[in-house]
This record gives sequence, structure tokens and C-alpha cells, in this order.
Amino acid sequence: MKLCQGRVGKQEGANLIGIALVSSALFVLDIAEAYQYGNGTYVSFPGAILLALVLFLLLAGAMRASGQKDLLALMDFAFGKFVGNIFSALICVLLFANAYFLISRFATMVHALVFMKVTLFPVLLWIVPVVIYIAFHGFECIARIAKCFGVILGACLLLSLLFPIDGYEAYRLFPLPLNHWDTIAADAFTGTFATIPAMLALLCMAQGMQGVQSAKKAGIIGAAVSIGLVAAVQVAIGMTFTYTELQNMFVPLYRLNLKLVQESYFFRLDKMLLFLWLIGALIAGAYYLYGAGFVFCRRWSRYDIRPAVIAAGIILLCCLTTEHMGQLQAFQVVRQYGSWLLVVPFTAAAAVALVKSHFLKKKGQTDEKA
Repeated sequence: MKLCQGRVGKQEGANLIGIALVSSALFVLDIAEAYQYGNGTYVSFPGAILLALVLFLLLAGAMRASGQKDLLALMDFAFGKFVGNIFSALICVLLFANAYFLISRFATMVHALVFMKVTLFPVLLWIVPVVIYIAFHGFECIARIAKCFGVILGACLLLSLLFPIDGYEAYRLFPLPLNHWDTIAADAFTGTFATIPAMLALLCMAQGMQGVQSAKKAGIIGAAVSIGLVAAVQVAIGMTFTYTELQNMFVPLYRLNLKLVQESYFFRLDKMLLFLWLIGALIAGAYYLYGAGFVFCRRWSRYDIRPAVIAAGIILLCCLTTEHMGQLQAFQVVRQYGSWLLVVPFTAAAAVALVKSHFLKKKGQTDEKA
């Protein structure tokens, strides 16, 4: 079976998870509704990553306790082959949906902020084939590209926050979200539709990470760094703009850098940073697309992942084109209910696997004594 998985270490995995989580949290979750009760996104966005990390650790613990090599095997162990197929299909759909959300967001940004005089379709033809090309070369290629760019992208993100530091004002963070913790918790839970799939994909490809333990360490490092970066960005945005301004603002992080350009001599820095973020989105999009193809081929015994990746990429391009023509709303269901489809079933799967492995070990010990 040619899955183009290869072998990578903890550094590659941590960089890949970090890029995927930061890209999804900063650009997929960043919508106007997040600021309706004040600016609490510096809690809710990192909270979505933290919840994803908790589920990731629970599943990794269940895999280790039951002796399963990857997440797909854990689903079979917990519920059997038939239900395992349903879980696999769910992972495929949600990984594809995350690739769709991320590429759609960046295509809109590049079109609206850079290539304003062309239609959106040429922009999609410029972005989507790159995602397909990277995913076509497999997991090891994606992870090593992430390692090359991970530190650079993180450093550039932090520098973009340090340059406008003179314009930060703490009073803009008010009103503090002290009376809306239930709403912030709900936003964090809802945001898991964009953070959990990246963690689940890593567990599905645990053998490519040289085992569950290595994948677990990479996931913890990547998620911890992502929480810090996302929280820092959202605090910086909150100290630059009031929550009423953010309710009507398209891509606040870009506006933050645009304000820096307008008040300094860093000409065109906003465009340069936009394309650096696009590199991160291309890597994350390829990771999601490859993950969907990997789960599909591994589960249903397709012997070569490359045709599946190309087919998924073409479907992604068609969906993006249709959506920007105003004729596709199906993926909004994933945005509304994706968190429930992820948290509840996979938490139940981890609990069942832990209980089942405990009783099997207990039974084995009883048989040995007998």
C-alpha cells in the first residue's frame, strides 16, 4: 500500500501541528460573532486549542493502554469494524472541511487585499494546485516543509506584534468578559471544529511519527506553542482595536499590520506578512488534504494515496469555486455542529477503549493465576 507516509520525528510533528493550529485558530475562528460580548477571544481561541489537546491526550492514553498503533485501530478496538468505518468517514469529512475553510479564507484575503482587479477563480487556481502538489508528496514531505518554515513563521508573527507596541492601550480590552464566561466557554467549545481535526490526523498517522508516544510529545509541544502564540496575537489585537471596531473588521491581524505600515517606514510589510501567513496556510491545507486521503485509503484498502489526493484537491477546488459563486452553504453545518461531532463520539471512544482494555488486562491476570 503506497500511502507516502514516511517517517518523521517530534520536531517535524510539533512544527506541523503548530502551523495547523495557529492558522486555523487565527483565520478560521476569527469571525465577527466572536466579539459580540466584548473581546474575549484571547481566552476562547486558546481555549479551543486547549480542549483539542485534552481530547488528544485522552485518545493517546487510550491507544497506549489498549496497545493500538493508531487512531483507526483504536476505533475498531472500541466499537468494531462497522462503527469504525463511520468514525473514519467522519474524520475524512472534517479534515476536508478544515482544508476548505482555511483555503477559502486565504483565497478571499488574497483576492480582497492584493489581487483586487481579477476574479477569484484565478486566485484559487494559484493556491489550490500548490496545496495538492505538497499533499501529493506525502506526510514526510509536508512535515519537513513545516519544520523548515515553523520557526520562521512563528518569529515573524511575534515580530509583527512587537513593531506596533507603542500603539497598544490596555483600556481597549474593556469591558472585560467577566459576565460572559458561559459565552466564552461556548465559543471555545464551538471552535474545536477547527482545532481537533489537526490533532486527530496526527494520531491517525502515529506510525509515521514513529509511535504513539512520539506523536503525543509532538502534539503537546505544538499545541502549547500554539496556545501562547494565539493568545498573544488576540491580546495585541484587543489592545489595538475596541470590540465594537472588531465586530465590523475583516482580518484584524492584517489591519494591525496595516496600521503599522501607515505609522512607520515599513512599506509593504503588510503584504509580505500576508504571504508568509499564506505559506503556513498552504502547509496546513496540504496536511488536512493528505490526512483525509490517508484515512480514506487506509480504511478502504486503496493501494495508492496519490489519486485520492488529486481527486480530493479537485473536489476542493470545485467546492471553493461554487461557494464563492454564492451557491454552497453545506459546510456551514460543519461550522455549527462539527464540535459536537468531534468531542462527544471521540470522548466516548476513548472511554470505551480504556474500560475495555482494563477488563481485558484484568481477565488476563485472572487467567494467569488460574
